[in-house]
Amino acid sequence: MRRCSRLAAGTLATVLIAGCQSEPMGGPLKLQIEAREPVAALQRINEEGQRCWMRAGDPAFKALRLVPELDTHSGRPRLLLLKKDQAEGLPGLVIEAAGAPVTVTTYGPLAQTRTGARVNADIMRWSGGVSGCRRASDG
Repeated sequence: MRRCSRLAAGTLATVLIAGCQSEPMGGPLKLQIEAREPVAALQRINEEGQRCWMRAGDPAFKALRLVPELDTHSGRPRLLLLKKDQAEGLPGLVIEAAGAPVTVTTYGPLAQTRTGARVNADIMRWSGGVSGCRRASDG
């Protein structure tokens, strides 16, 4: 009985601590946007991502690189977030656009992290027509 109550107390503490986090955890994104075509949507995300994530010295993206794969015959252009020291292999996060109307999707292991939540929030903002980088004080 004592073991169960200690286990329950430990689980409750973990849940309470998780609830106090200042930034939400990520998850996959599936967002229908207004864009004339998938490549155009990803070009905008790539430009803003290069400026705000890669060149701005953002600590969340310091060990990553953003690789565009926009010229595709499959009709599913994408952007890949890879580890800087990784020459090949599976990306940590994929940002993909397809269809008419255009749907932007994110997936991969990084999608479940705070960095994934940040990517999704930035994509939603940029796809809605707002340019610019999120300031550290924006949460």
